[in-house]
Amino acid sequence: MDLDNYKSLIERIVTEKGVDAIPKLVELLTDENDEVREIAFETIQRFGDNAKPILLKIFKDRVHRAQQNDIVLLYLIDVLADMEEKCIKQDLYQLLSRYDNESAQLVIYEALAKLGDGDTVIDILCYFVLEDEYKDQLAEQAIMALAHIPSEKSLNCLVDAYKNKSFSTEIRQDIIKAISMITMKNPALWDKFTKLNEPELVEKVRQFVY
Repeated sequence: MDLDNYKSLIERIVTEKGVDAIPKLVELLTDENDEVREIAFETIQRFGDNAKPILLKIFKDRVHRAQQNDIVLLYLIDVLADMEEKCIKQDLYQLLSRYDNESAQLVIYEALAKLGDGDTVIDILCYFVLEDEYKDQLAEQAIMALAHIPSEKSLNCLVDAYKNKSFSTEIRQDIIKAISMITMKNPALWDKFTKLNEPELVEKVRQFVY
């Protein structure tokens, strides 16, 4: 089935079933086609908080399966964290050991940051950005996770990362975005930021915000 047909099918299922379509959409998160998975995920997000009870049930069921490297769980973690569903936090810490891929673990670290546990994951996130030998591949994820931790430590980490000239233009732009996010969430950080003697970076963040 081509992509347009998939889109039409998904829209029809959603129109006919409403939130009851969510289990079927979750099944599509295992599709071998990246675009199909993305369409299914975006459709789930469109339901907003109305989807929360069903998503939580599916989440708990999959947690109890104890399957290693469960990709569907990562999608569920992402959307439930966006919904600020804090009841999943304890499960997230336990789920870290089920994934042997650092990129997958970063999805969980970012979810914990979104849910207010940034202090517990900030050190590992800074490690991924500044120290890890695979930082070029993992930096984008780690930087956007840091964007959910409006603290001085997160700010300093992002500023240090920006000084790394080996990072691509795209990653450096992500750093600018992340700094803008944390300074907007915690305006007191702006004064600290402007005193770090990085006038070029300050101006770029200012331009991004305004």
